[in-house]
Amino acid sequence: MKKNMLRTARAGKALLLACLVWAVTSCATTDMGGSTGGSGTGTGATSTAQADQAFIETAAGGQQLRLRLSEVAVQKTANLEAREFAKAVVTNHTKSVAELKGIAQQLRVTYPMALPSGRQAVYDRVTQLTGSDFDRAFAREMELAYQQDIALYQNSATAAGNLALRGFIIKTTPVLQGQLRLATQLKNILP
Repeated sequence: MKKNMLRTARAGKALLLACLVWAVTSCATTDMGGSTGGSGTGTGATSTAQADQAFIETAAGGQQLRLRLSEVAVQKTANLEAREFAKAVVTNHTKSVAELKGIAQQLRVTYPMALPSGRQAVYDRVTQLTGSDFDRAFAREMELAYQQDIALYQNSATAAGNLALRGFIIKTTPVLQGQLRLATQLKNILP
């Protein structure tokens, strides 16, 4: 009896997840946001488009920092856990960057490849370190970057005007939360 109930619950969750994935995928291929045109004065559409652009620019800075730090860590660290974490981040963020670039292109927004000055300073400081100092700083800065970006994503989830962007935010937030947990675990196990 309990096994049947568990199977039914799992099947229900699987169906719900499949519907959510379908909805997000459908949204990602159709721009139904208010970022172009519209009726009335256009001030709502303009502010929504500006908010979408601001999100893309800020999120890109976080993506680029984590991606670049991880690329350096793959080459520089002698710690197996740090290297494996960095490889996973590179794999995930390469896909995530490509997806956000595509959405930016749909919205006619330039995806910034350069790090904002504050994030560039973090990158420069961490990459100058070596050995266990590098590993600890890498884990600490990755944790902080994930915390900052999760807050950005959560605040932007309902404010995004473009449905593809909103779908990206909704889909990416739990991934970032999972990677934050890994970054925190890494930080806690490093000597």
